Amino acid sequence: MLQTAALRREYGSTVAVKDIDIEIETGEFASIVGPSGCGKTTLLRMLAGHLEPTSGGIVLDGEDITATRPQDRPTSLVFQTWALFPHMTVRENIEFPIETAGRNLDRSVEELLELVRLDPEEHADKSASELSGGQKQRVALARSLAYDPDILLLDEPLASLDYALQKQLQRELADLNRELDMTFIYVTHSLEAALVMSDTLFVLDEGQVAQTGAPEDIYQSPKSTFIADFMGDANVFAVDAEPTGDGAFTVTSDEFEGEVTVEDDHDGREPTDLVVRYDDCVVRPTLETPVGVAVDVDNILVRGNTVLIECSADTEDDYVAEVPFDWFQTVDIEIGDRAYFQWEAEKSIPVPE
Repeated sequence: MLQTAALRREYGSTVAVKDIDIEIETGEFASIVGPSGCGKTTLLRMLAGHLEPTSGGIVLDGEDITATRPQDRPTSLVFQTWALFPHMTVRENIEFPIETAGRNLDRSVEELLELVRLDPEEHADKSASELSGGQKQRVALARSLAYDPDILLLDEPLASLDYALQKQLQRELADLNRELDMTFIYVTHSLEAALVMSDTLFVLDEGQVAQTGAPEDIYQSPKSTFIADFMGDANVFAVDAEPTGDGAFTVTSDEFEGEVTVEDDHDGREPTDLVVRYDDCVVRPTLETPVGVAVDVDNILVRGNTVLIECSADTEDDYVAEVPFDWFQTVDIEIGDRAYFQWEAEKSIPVPE
């Protein structure tokens, strides 16, 4: 298990990471996500040993490694840039850093290339300059695995690849994590990638962990409006809440018609907003659910088997519904129509400020 205790990093008067406590189980695929400047990369660099904490500690399997040099830690870091030597072959790019460090390969180059889905016979003796972007990233990954680390740290390694290749490598990284039973810690701006690959998410905001948990739990039960917005696909309504006296709240709003009763999921903290996911909403000519808002249909975007319906209310608030394409074909809705944006009350997610 990897643990941090009140881990902190300051740059002068700026606090980049604020007393973070995290726990990552051995073999887990954990992703660290958050907006730009939230401290993701700073945290990863401290875990790798490339940046000294201002205070706090890092413990791996009961051993304090806070002051351990990067080369002496059982970690390996995969960068966003491939950092391959273009004049060397694939084999030499994998072997050279290991030999320079005075170490031996724990696996053969052929085994490492097979792990990252590259044919050794075809690629081992190719020049790095002959490789595609995806192949270069696979070689960089193989080189990191050559150290046989306990923990693989990944800093946006797929960011420079095209979308289709990113999707493919996301699946391969998740498969590799399970195959090796190695701890992966992945820093990314791509929430989609984190949702697809991760066992656990750490969402950072202003240098602090705003929420931790399984991706589906954070998506379905955000602890704050920030989390709801960050996780995406969220329509947010400002609300007034009244306790019912039995562990619930009755919620109303100037922004929609009707009222909603929601459970107290936040230890008595009163909801200030109601979140409804895009795919829990529909748009119809008339109001057919207990909750909804009159809107103008501004845009209709077909995305394969789903349709995004973009709407605006008289309050100038904008809302989006994502509906199945087949369902949309049955509803008489066009751009410019006056309609009702609506959802079932039980799909409402209450969040405190």
